[in-house]
Amino acid sequence: MTAALLGPLRGRGFRLLFWARAASFVAYGILGVAVSLQVYGLTRDSLHVALVSAAVAVPMAVALILGGGLADRRDRRAIMVWSRTAHLATLAILIANAALPEPLLWPIYAAAIVGGATFGIGMPALMAATPALVPRAELAAAAALTAAVAQAGAVAGPFLAGALTARFGLVACYAAVAALSGLTPLLLARLPALPPQAPAGAPGARGAAAATGAAAATGAAGTLRYLARTPLIAGLLVADLAAMILALPYALLPEFGTRDLHGDTATVGLLYAAPSVGALAVALGASAAGASPRAGRYLVGSVAVWGVAVMGLGAASGLWSALLCLAAIGGAGVFAEILRAALIQSHTPDALLGRVSSLWVLQATVGPALGGLQAGLLAHLTSPRTAMLAGGAACLVATACIALSVPALVRASLAGTRGAADA
Repeated sequence: MTAALLGPLRGRGFRLLFWARAASFVAYGILGVAVSLQVYGLTRDSLHVALVSAAVAVPMAVALILGGGLADRRDRRAIMVWSRTAHLATLAILIANAALPEPLLWPIYAAAIVGGATFGIGMPALMAATPALVPRAELAAAAALTAAVAQAGAVAGPFLAGALTARFGLVACYAAVAALSGLTPLLLARLPALPPQAPAGAPGARGAAAATGAAAATGAAGTLRYLARTPLIAGLLVADLAAMILALPYALLPEFGTRDLHGDTATVGLLYAAPSVGALAVALGASAAGASPRAGRYLVGSVAVWGVAVMGLGAASGLWSALLCLAAIGGAGVFAEILRAALIQSHTPDALLGRVSSLWVLQATVGPALGGLQAGLLAHLTSPRTAMLAGGAACLVATACIALSVPALVRASLAGTRGAADA
């Protein structure tokens, strides 16, 4: 890492935020796999694994909207500390249930609902905190550091989940998550106060609240109008959503790893970690992606690679071939993510960037839940292999249709000026 990349860590505020998020990323990486393993162990049905993910996503989507308003009216440090402390209730439910002689399914759904709500309501404040803690010239480096630690947590979490569950059981695994999660509010509480800045012409809390209400009243309609007249941005969002809904195999991995590959919980942990290994490798080597004059073509190509890799996973005959396909899925996904972020930021006017970004965050929350439901239902009716093969093929067809119907997406370049409309 270069000195410029590590620059934001010299500030005490961002350093606290960085380590708080690092603990969270590892904790969530462990938690997601542990819950999937437990749900599949109780039900032997991938559909329930997907339904638990949906139980997280629905309250999270609502909480994101509410949390955005709170973050513009209340001290952001207080919101972050409260939400991360409340999130510990999720672990209390899971630990108590796992300790029962015969664990039940419904407390896992209850924990998922509580976890989605408490996580979502604090996320806007968490995202808004960085600009107040880092000089503007170092915002890109701060984002790179956050992305790197997120991928590292996504790699370490599944490995730890599989190993802890196999050796010590689910109670110990959930207890480790609780210990890591408990560090987060402790670190966040040491941040300085982070009140939102009142907009010009509307001083004080009442002015901020009025501005928030006006933005909420016009935000959705304005965003939809912008998407309707800007095919590039709409195409970017639709292509992302198509890949998530049609070809997201993660909910199938517990059944696929144990039944099709004849593995154990450690095997499932490896499968969950593989996409993040591929994503981390590509992210570290994709520094030039943001300057590509053929960004649109590369993005369409990366989504197609995603679909092919999902089909390859469905046809995989052994663990190593499955791991390679999952690494390819992760690498293609993060490469598309880098290009998508650069294109959205380069071609969206600053006055609309916040609302378009909010739509992207909501899509990234709802899309995987719908994709998991689709894959889980199809696997329930057929098999995990059939669901992966059909999903990958559908992703390829949808990507081709989007590329043909939205030529602005294929022609998109990052060489133009920011805010250009690609009609």
